[in-house]
Amino acid sequence: MNRVERRPSRYKPYLWAVGTDLETLPIDELVGQRYRVVAPYVWLDTQPDQRPSAPDTFSAEAMPYLKAHAHRLHVPGLYSVLERTGAAPILLLENAPIHPQAGELLPDLAAGLFSASPLRQANWLWQLWELWEMLMELGLARSLLIPNNLRVDGWRLRLLELVPEDEPPTLADLAELWRSLLSPLHQSVSEPLRLLVNKLDASDIDPGTLALELNQILLSQAATVSTRLALSGATAQGPTQPRNEDACWPLGTQPDGGLQVAMVCDGVGGHDGGEVASQLAVQSLQIQLQALLAETQNELRGLPPQVIMQQIEAVIRIVNELINFQNDNHGWVGRQRMGTTLVMAVVLPQRVQTDEGWERVNEVYLAHVGDSRAYWITPDYCHALTVDDDIAGREVMAGRQTWPVALERSDAGALTQSIGTRSGDHLTPHIQRFIFDETGILLLCSDGLSDNYRIEDAWANYIGLIIKDIVTLDSAVASWVELANQKNGHDNTAVVLMQHKLLAQPQAAGATPVGVGAQETATPAGAKLYGESLPQDEDVSTPAMAKPPRGVPRWVLAVSGSALLVGLLGWWWLASRAPEVPEVPEVTPEMPAP
Repeated sequence: MNRVERRPSRYKPYLWAVGTDLETLPIDELVGQRYRVVAPYVWLDTQPDQRPSAPDTFSAEAMPYLKAHAHRLHVPGLYSVLERTGAAPILLLENAPIHPQAGELLPDLAAGLFSASPLRQANWLWQLWELWEMLMELGLARSLLIPNNLRVDGWRLRLLELVPEDEPPTLADLAELWRSLLSPLHQSVSEPLRLLVNKLDASDIDPGTLALELNQILLSQAATVSTRLALSGATAQGPTQPRNEDACWPLGTQPDGGLQVAMVCDGVGGHDGGEVASQLAVQSLQIQLQALLAETQNELRGLPPQVIMQQIEAVIRIVNELINFQNDNHGWVGRQRMGTTLVMAVVLPQRVQTDEGWERVNEVYLAHVGDSRAYWITPDYCHALTVDDDIAGREVMAGRQTWPVALERSDAGALTQSIGTRSGDHLTPHIQRFIFDETGILLLCSDGLSDNYRIEDAWANYIGLIIKDIVTLDSAVASWVELANQKNGHDNTAVVLMQHKLLAQPQAAGATPVGVGAQETATPAGAKLYGESLPQDEDVSTPAMAKPPRGVPRWVLAVSGSALLVGLLGWWWLASRAPEVPEVPEVTPEMPAP
């Protein structure tokens, strides 16, 4: 977790240049003896191994890119600042919507809508709304009102630049943007969106209701496809570690009808406390999520995403308090306190009413704390869905360093939060909702695999074999673990793969929405997966769907009983292992001082 990492071998640092009088620069000109102009405003860093220049203090134009670091899934980051005589500095942006091999801008949203499926169209519109709420808080929502600034990268909506604002835009401005996008939309998307635009024009809808109705548009489209899931996971001690502090769920292949949850935990803390914390977190989360999932499957109407996120956060906080209580009860302080990272994907089936009747829709809620990561991988791309809770990220969001500079710190990977090391007042779980509109693999892992950009380097060599069922999911998991052991080897490893297959025909109402697909091919040797050398080497207007559920869900009462059971389990486990933990463990601290 404390690490200085190299760039991935596939990395080509194409950058978006922001500044005046840049469009006239000749192609192939070398700016500052380093950056080659490959297209208007698109530059290539010819010296990616050298630290990019950065000022001691950042301008008002540069600061938004640092503050928005936690939203890298959609927003570019500040790579470098080039000072100029007699002109404003040039901002160079990394993580911009530029094709990583071709160096070309990705399509804009308006162009992408013409060829997208109705589900993807609705997915982009939902992401646009989520970004609207997020950027309003940062004073940057006007960035969404510039059509050419909105780019699409497969399922993902991305921004080219961030535009500060003197006055915040209004929902009427958002309605005008949506109106301009109606033409290429499928009728099943455009008609309900047109109704929303009309309500916004008449000031006849509040943001909460708007979110509910927009979510209904997305769920209605998601109901037209069905998804088959398969899960498999494994963890390994690693070649140099005396014990395994990583834990995951499931271990092996998840049986048909089992808990549709993927979890990876990486324990931190003195002696074997990290091992205890990660195992305890996985077991207690299973108990609580069983209650939540059982209740939602019986719901007669869908729950809004915000409600589900609050419920998942409550579950995580119960686990945090359980581990924190054990730390306090044993009088453990500083390096003695145990904790764990978490990355977790919860598949939550919801009922949605469509013109054809009631259908099941699978939402995926992704939660993470710490530096265990999630990636969405298809044959075309590998998207990191999470941003680490570490010192490097903290320095960027505080506006003190650019991301490339912060990564060079000796403490760059030290955690800024984990589950259980401190009280809930210091815990901020990150929770997102996804509805995947394509076949792909959701990969969850600890830093034993993700360190040194192993996933960014190797994903393309794995994904096709998995998608085409040339290898089994178990085999793919084992090969990722083998890669971690051979190429990293300095840490424990945990990997869980969740395969999403979109089926050609939608399922009939009432059919089981999630199942584990049978694997038909034999497991090949692990080397077959390696591309790198081995070292031999109701509709929208339906009131029932638009209103949030009333009363306390039954799952909350179930979780209350589960929490008591989990607490008793934790008390017994920790009490039985307490003598094994010395008073002054000699380990490197994983958590910085608050």
